[in-house]
Amino acid sequence: MTAVAIDFGTSNTVVSILSPDRKTPETLKFEGLSRSFVLHRGSGDRHEIPVIPSLVFCGENQQLTFGQAVRSRRLDAADPDRLFRSFKRALVADFQPPPRQIDGIAYTPQAIAQRFFLAIWEELHRLGIDPTRAIFTVPVGAFDRYLEWIRGMGEVLGVGSVQVVDESTAAALGYALQTPGAVVLVVDFGGGTLDLSLVRTVEWGARDRDPSTVRAQAIAKFDAYLGGEDIDRWIVEDYLRQIGSNRSQVGEMGWLQLLEIAERLKIRLSQTEMVRESWFDEETFQAYKIELSRQQLEELLERKGLLDRLREAIDEVLAIATSKGISKREIERVLLVGGSCLIPAIAQLIISYFGRQKVKIDKPFEAVAHGALALERHVKIEDYLRHSYAIRLWEPYSKSYSYWPIFEQGTSYPTAGDRPLVLQVAVEGQREIRLDIGEVAEITAAEVIFDPEGQMSSTALQKQTQFRSLQGRDPDVCIAHLDPPGQVGFDRIAVQFEIDEMRVLLVTVRDILTGELLVERSAIAKLH
Repeated sequence: MTAVAIDFGTSNTVVSILSPDRKTPETLKFEGLSRSFVLHRGSGDRHEIPVIPSLVFCGENQQLTFGQAVRSRRLDAADPDRLFRSFKRALVADFQPPPRQIDGIAYTPQAIAQRFFLAIWEELHRLGIDPTRAIFTVPVGAFDRYLEWIRGMGEVLGVGSVQVVDESTAAALGYALQTPGAVVLVVDFGGGTLDLSLVRTVEWGARDRDPSTVRAQAIAKFDAYLGGEDIDRWIVEDYLRQIGSNRSQVGEMGWLQLLEIAERLKIRLSQTEMVRESWFDEETFQAYKIELSRQQLEELLERKGLLDRLREAIDEVLAIATSKGISKREIERVLLVGGSCLIPAIAQLIISYFGRQKVKIDKPFEAVAHGALALERHVKIEDYLRHSYAIRLWEPYSKSYSYWPIFEQGTSYPTAGDRPLVLQVAVEGQREIRLDIGEVAEITAAEVIFDPEGQMSSTALQKQTQFRSLQGRDPDVCIAHLDPPGQVGFDRIAVQFEIDEMRVLLVTVRDILTGELLVERSAIAKLH
């Protein structure tokens, strides 16, 4: 029985396996698909980590090219309109970009991501690996739509067993967090998301102790939809402003070239104080130099609000921990995950909070995939709801919506609601009442803007609250049919909610007038 873990990233994707004859995970390198990211660990220690660039290029006759092959063949510069990048971010985000029209065919982020996964699966088979179990990692704050899509990849790939775990909790396990009672904070800052997760391994009681099993309990979480690709854009936009130019003037090929340069400069700044490169503007046929210092990058991150938001995120997680009786002093390790954590300003900010001795950044790229495979080694995860859930009600008199909370963010499961929700009909003679149930989450993100060609850009960070309806997966479950019809001003149905041990939201509806049980413990959706 072979398990594969896929840490699908905005910029890079990591694939690791755990086969029966191995005790430790192995990160796979695929010829033509992968590239090696070099990590310097001091004292001349140089470690190469295989990653797959999350890139897809659509050539003529719908011929798709994936990963490092896109860069090796310079396809990203050949025709930017045929290049797909950051499609994970488009999948996770609330706003869905319009399909990209290429040669008369519409390409959605879902379709491109599916082909990307299938390309990885073909490479596994080419290496003689036939996984029987797939573990996918997801951002802490991913909405149910993305979770449903990622679970559906199991059927597409033809793998029988599928499990999903959030990236930050997996990272804690990837750092070999196996000591009962240990408390660690994971800061996962990748290409598209910033996630924080405070995790504790739980002591076993005398009666239920199982020496082969470790329980990982999620204590507090935070997420924001911003990452290294936002920083790359900010670097390029700031540079173009300095030279009196903009994106439209350098053209799409020049813009992509500058984004690649910005990424390289950002990476090199983890090793030196000042970096520089040259680039050629094919629109004006002029050569330019671009320079960037650590100090300039730090000032840019401050201006854009990223460092302030990171401080607020840490404060928010620590406040939740304090409310649960866990002090900052009890945090034994702070684990940094994701390429953006290698930025000196980010690492130094976190070190200033917790001290250099507690902060570790040994496995910035592999911790998530390796930790996901720890689920194969008898690790159980105790979790709570990352989002709040509410029912949206239409108020006919005010002609506006109101929201009745069902379960608050932070609720552990399984659990049942304290009291039933009692509803009336809105109009005389109404024959059914529809329950509009949805997720409620506070989102921090750079505002995403799409141009007519579907290309994405972003602005400064913003916070907003969003409601996303769960209706549509099985619409009939959310309807209470009334016989006789309802009368305005009289209570008609009582609705009871509960969450089972598998995080599935269940609803029971009783007709107050007739006493009839209309719906009994019907599943609405799997919650996050």
